[in-house]
This record gives sequence, structure tokens and C-alpha cells, in this order.
Amino acid sequence: MGTAKTELMQFKVTPHERQVIENRARKEHMSVSEYVRAALLMDMVLSGDTQALKIVVTTIGQKAVKALHKRADQISAASKKMGLSEES
Repeated sequence: MGTAKTELMQFKVTPHERQVIENRARKEHMSVSEYVRAALLMDMVLSGDTQALKIVVTTIGQKAVKALHKRADQISAASKKMGLSEES
């Protein structure tokens, strides 16, 4: 699902900036890469960049589908455990 991330971008930060970014990413339950990518894309969206908006909408859609599949699997497993058939 989605395009593989194959490109690398690097930038320098101060030790304090690194700590602040890492702390925030951890608080959001994201990797630093995910957090920085999301923050930059949202800033671009707020500035009116339609290409960034397309990326964000696609990402949200993919995550929603993945969450729905996970939930459906959980419901199916619970039904089987309770001895309920899917035809009921």
C-alpha cells in the first residue's frame, strides 16, 4: 500500500532542537521521520500547497483503510472465539 520511501533527506539541527523534535515525536507515538514529514507537509497544506494536500489525504486514506482492516480482523477473531459464524 503506497509508494515506497526510497529518497533520503538530511538536515542539521542544534542539540536542543533535536531533543525537542525527538520528545514531540515520541509524545505523538511517531518516529522522528514520520513526525518531521507530517509537520512539514501540514505546514505546506496550511500555506495552500495542493500537492502536499494530495499527499496528506492519500496518507490518511491509507491509514484509515489499514485501521478498518485491523478492526474487521479483530471482530472476526472475536466472533470465531465466541462460536458465531459469519453467516449469522
